Amino acid sequence: MTVIHPNMTDESAKIRARDVSVFYGDIKAIDEVSIDISPNYVTAFIGPSGCGKSTFLRCFNRMNDTISTAKVSGLIELDGEDIHADRMDVVQLRARVGMVFQKPNPFPKSIYENIAYGPKIHGFAEKKADLDVVVERSLTRAGLWDEVKDRLDDSGTALSGGQQQRLCIARAIAVDPEVILMDEPASALDPIATAKIEELIDELSGRYAIVIVTHSMQQAARVSQRTAFFHLGKMVEYGPTSDIFTNPIEERTKDYITGRYG
Repeated sequence: MTVIHPNMTDESAKIRARDVSVFYGDIKAIDEVSIDISPNYVTAFIGPSGCGKSTFLRCFNRMNDTISTAKVSGLIELDGEDIHADRMDVVQLRARVGMVFQKPNPFPKSIYENIAYGPKIHGFAEKKADLDVVVERSLTRAGLWDEVKDRLDDSGTALSGGQQQRLCIARAIAVDPEVILMDEPASALDPIATAKIEELIDELSGRYAIVIVTHSMQQAARVSQRTAFFHLGKMVEYGPTSDIFTNPIEERTKDYITGRYG
């Protein structure tokens, strides 16, 4: 049974998931999860390794489609539209629902081209002057412009790990997404780079619906306003972050928060 705290169903939900299950072959990785993702908050998914939080995150932009053995059942809507409907263009879906991965993965291109690539292929900006505006705006929003503005022709892979991750966030927001999914975006970074990513999440919140998977409870407490706790493929409890960390209802949540297992 899932405990959902009062007032967690959201009429204005950006993403609405109902009874979503994910199978890898015969193995059930996610078991009938339902959740509303608000556009106004950062939502964190926490839980022990292997509990299904990243698998569930990948449902929102159909990244599980890329795994041949994966099968998703249930309903997921983006702005009321079924993302598995035949008319849904997956390329467009992934532009609307951007993703930042655990390890920074800049393209082996210049910093400028890393940002300009998406707007070009989606037809958002074609002229050089328009692309210049998008590149500067995206890098500024990602807190990277002042650090790279004089070396936009350098390779994105020449940046430090933390800068590469902010470049990947800038790349995601360059196509003006509505949702940003972050799968442990700071787990490969040092504390200073992690702090910058967390500041960036804070600055971007409210402008985009943001969902972050994190293995760090401290990080979830710092950056999110809503938290869902996953265990063994189930969403055990979902509520305001402050309630989940200070007054969880479910015993399993309490045990995880207090470090009895993890």
